[in-house]
Amino acid sequence: MFTKSVFLDLINRGFCAVQNSRMAVFARDSLFFRHIDSLIWAVFLLCIFSTCCFSSGVIGALSLLFAGLNFFRLCFRQGESFKLSKIDVFFIIYFLILIVALFGSSLFVLSLKGFFKNITYFLFYLSSVYFFLNNKKKIIPSVALIAVIMCYESAVAIFQHFNKVEALAGWVDTSHMSNENQLMSRAFGTLKPSNPNLLGGYLITGLSSVFAFLAFNFAKKDKIKIAVFGGLFLLNLTAVIFTGCRGAYLGLIAVFAALMWALFYYIKRVYGGFSNIKKRYKNLLAGILAGALAVIVFTPSISRRFLSIFRFRGDSSISFRMNVYEASYHMFQDNPFLGIGLGNLNFREIYGLYMKTGFDALGTYCVPLEIAVEGGVFALIAFLAMIIYAVYKALRAVLNDEACISTKILLFCTALTIFGTMAHGMFDTVWFRPQLQIIFWINIAVLNTYIIGQEAVSKANLKVVKR
Repeated sequence: MFTKSVFLDLINRGFCAVQNSRMAVFARDSLFFRHIDSLIWAVFLLCIFSTCCFSSGVIGALSLLFAGLNFFRLCFRQGESFKLSKIDVFFIIYFLILIVALFGSSLFVLSLKGFFKNITYFLFYLSSVYFFLNNKKKIIPSVALIAVIMCYESAVAIFQHFNKVEALAGWVDTSHMSNENQLMSRAFGTLKPSNPNLLGGYLITGLSSVFAFLAFNFAKKDKIKIAVFGGLFLLNLTAVIFTGCRGAYLGLIAVFAALMWALFYYIKRVYGGFSNIKKRYKNLLAGILAGALAVIVFTPSISRRFLSIFRFRGDSSISFRMNVYEASYHMFQDNPFLGIGLGNLNFREIYGLYMKTGFDALGTYCVPLEIAVEGGVFALIAFLAMIIYAVYKALRAVLNDEACISTKILLFCTALTIFGTMAHGMFDTVWFRPQLQIIFWINIAVLNTYIIGQEAVSKANLKVVKR
């Protein structure tokens, strides 16, 4: 039977043959190969940094360079092997279905361009897993760099909001406004292109990195650092609000739902229940929540933007999206198994046959619907299976008493990223942008590093029991 272990065995035998070849001996003696680990690390950091200020093309090129260097290392470093977890199995199945969708597309050339983007993300993710497996000490510094970038983008966003810097794609429906105070100046940061929705999704995806350091210091009970990182976390939350991205607002709700679950779980495990914690901590929590609610309620531009979520057809932007959802659903109904093919270029050509006049779109504005439209129902099932399994493994690690506190925090932050990003993705498709993809797959790679490590320990224990 062709199982995951058989598949891995075949791959690793191939790498072993290459590693023992004359070419491998020559490569290992080269100056380039002796410094390849440092070079890979530098390119990886540059990949993360590039998300905040470089174009999609540059980010993609750096991602491919990172993948290429890791593949070179894997081929010629003696004793190296390739490892997969169940997340990777779902991921590979999803990718194989996309290949079928590519060849089934009526616009193969346009679909091929979209497929190349998916290949880039696919290779970057697998390379990140391989990199972290061999460099576990690099995980925390990687998360730290993401946190620094998120804080920088948040500071820029707040500056843009208060200085009323005009966004290129920050249109707001003014038809129901009673005065100018209800008009929000939407922040867009330094991301390319300048789009508040892109920044909102970016901050939601990276929000957990800042929270991770808040949680690390909370576990150490370092009050000064708790105050510092707590302030930075609030800075991030404020920046998300100032983007005016309603999908990001829903992402924040998902993040806070997960945070409240974690808080009550922690209080129950440590203090035996909420009633047993000190009154000043209860007052502090109540004060923070009341303060946040007061800022939203008594700031007309923010409260109006949030409440506009519930206007549906009454808001022109939401009404536009609902028209796109309707047309996209009809596209899916006509192509339920193979989809229409990949990428926004392919989508635009076929969408023209379904759209209502005057409602042109680059995508479906809904990640699950986009996947279903492009790759069909089986692609959607494989993707959802991967996401659900990733959340399951992350939360199971959090509940595992044997896992160390830093591991629990990192993996809970992975769950936060998934919750927030997917909630945002229900109403926007900026998730497909490389800025979000890089940060998102780094989080999943961190989770996968833990899963593969746990599977290795389980196999070792099983061998001991058999002996």
